[in-house]
Amino acid sequence: MKKIVFIIIAALMPIMATAQSGTVSGKVINMHGESIPEATIRELDHNNRVVNHAIADANGIFTFKVKDNQHSIQVIAPGYRKITHKLLGYSRVNVTLPERRKSPLAGNEKIVLRSDELFCGRYQGENVRQMAWIEQVNENLFTLILPIRTQTVVDEYPQGRTLTLLSSFDQHLMQWTNVVDAYPIPGAPDEVKSTILTQSYTGNSNTPGISVNNQDCYAYPHFQFTLDDLKYLVKHPSHLQRLVADTYKADNYWNFYPTEKTDILLKKLLNKVQKK
Repeated sequence: MKKIVFIIIAALMPIMATAQSGTVSGKVINMHGESIPEATIRELDHNNRVVNHAIADANGIFTFKVKDNQHSIQVIAPGYRKITHKLLGYSRVNVTLPERRKSPLAGNEKIVLRSDELFCGRYQGENVRQMAWIEQVNENLFTLILPIRTQTVVDEYPQGRTLTLLSSFDQHLMQWTNVVDAYPIPGAPDEVKSTILTQSYTGNSNTPGISVNNQDCYAYPHFQFTLDDLKYLVKHPSHLQRLVADTYKADNYWNFYPTEKTDILLKKLLNKVQKK
């Protein structure tokens, strides 16, 4: 057995050691075996940087020349989760994409607050004007929506990542979890309509891929919190000092700070939802 394993490893070593350009082709299908048209195929280097890309045709078939056949390819398409494969020198790679996860909360959510004065982003040592939304899911559940600026070639901001609320001396106050797979949308947050934010729950109307003319892309994660959380922040406005987003690979404001109007806006919001 040891001898056989050695032979296999020895046979693979020349292949793995040889990095060269080449043509890679394949087909993109869903879990039912159906073709996925116009999927985006990206070549990633060993540092997960995008170095090349192609678009599949109407039948899900793609062919493009990669810079290095030891790199990886990543496939993304509207309505599906992305998949990344190591090429390992192969010239044929067929990809099956699973459907995106969908929030069970989708359907009845409504924007109840839209403001650029709720929080202030801090990016590269400077305070930055930060648009924010609060969405009401039901009588007890809300989501805080903060734009996450991403790379020109976009990635999703997956559900499960967190926003940590800190009090003075960085003491843990609360932690809110993103409940959607948020796929970036080209354009400035000021231009985003509430209907776009609602669609972020399913992602079916948002096309991940490559932005046009190096346009910035923003993902819109929905950090879920409760009515009790809102009541606490209104009752103790001085406790909230900073929010830290788990931004993963996003090029984003890592820190968010209350503005002079944060407590006023939250108080107005609480009065508004309690009157219903």
